[in-house]
This record gives sequence, C-alpha cells and structure tokens, in this order.
Amino acid sequence: MRYTCYYCQKGTETGHSITLYRDNGVEDRFEVLCNSCYSDWLLSLKG
Repeated sequence: MRYTCYYCQKGTETGHSITLYRDNGVEDRFEVLCNSCYSDWLLSLKG
C-alpha cells in the first residue's frame, strides 16, 4: 500500500502514523509521514 506524506507530499511504501492532540487533550488530526519527515519530526521533539 502506498501512502502520501502529510508534509512533503511524496509517495512512500512505509508510512509512520502520528496523532496530534490539542492542548486540552482532544485529538486534532491524524497524519502519515515518510521516513525522512518522521525522523525530522522526532528530532524536533528532542529540542
């Protein structure tokens, strides 16, 4: 199955799904990221 990365819009065979929440704990949106964007996203969490 092919996925489309939410950020770079490239097609990928392997998708990483993430769920983002609002400050009040309510689910905001569900995204699928490619390997590269997922790695960038993880690094951004580290600060």
